[in-house]
Amino acid sequence: MTKHYAFGRVIEDLDIAVVDDSKPMQAILRSTLLSFRVRRVRTFDGVEEAIEAMRIDPPNLILTDWHMKPVSGYQLLCRLRHRKMAPLCYLPILFVTAHGTRTLVDKVLRAGAQNVLVKPISPSILFDRLQWTLRDGRDLELGPGERFRIAGVAERLDEKARKWKAFGEHWAKVEAERGKLAGKVAAREAKRLPKPVETQPEPARKDQFAAVRVKQ
Repeated sequence: MTKHYAFGRVIEDLDIAVVDDSKPMQAILRSTLLSFRVRRVRTFDGVEEAIEAMRIDPPNLILTDWHMKPVSGYQLLCRLRHRKMAPLCYLPILFVTAHGTRTLVDKVLRAGAQNVLVKPISPSILFDRLQWTLRDGRDLELGPGERFRIAGVAERLDEKARKWKAFGEHWAKVEAERGKLAGKVAAREAKRLPKPVETQPEPARKDQFAAVRVKQ
């Protein structure tokens, strides 16, 4: 097992590759990273272009978008983590996405990503995540499919999923018991209510004037 290639470096020593098919996003990330005094920032419009350039001149950290065509950021992650892609398989990879769902985060972390940032990204958050990554001493281990992943991440995510499932099942039982109790209370209260009194309809009113007989 080994550490990722940016472990222990300072931010001013970083050579960062930005992979994003959005030119405006490239410009934002580039200017923000250069404001941190990052040594070098390279931008790429797509995965194939990035891999070709990085094989010749490897960076030491990658920032990539999730949703790209024809090859996505997730596919980039899976390809780079294969042992045959050394030394690129040891690079820390951070995702930048507008779709930071729990399912997406779980998927990329299991596949070996260091972190996920959700757009819009403030400079302070990006700086903090970069600093955290440089201090991230977790080991990279060879997993299924001869792909490197971060040691212990899958196990922690599985444990968290079990806890969420147990919590959901417990809450469902609590809600079911509340429903039963509410039904019992409603039935008991209904028994306590007085029964409605049945009233007879009033007889039709008769004319108050007696009929007068006409004497012959």
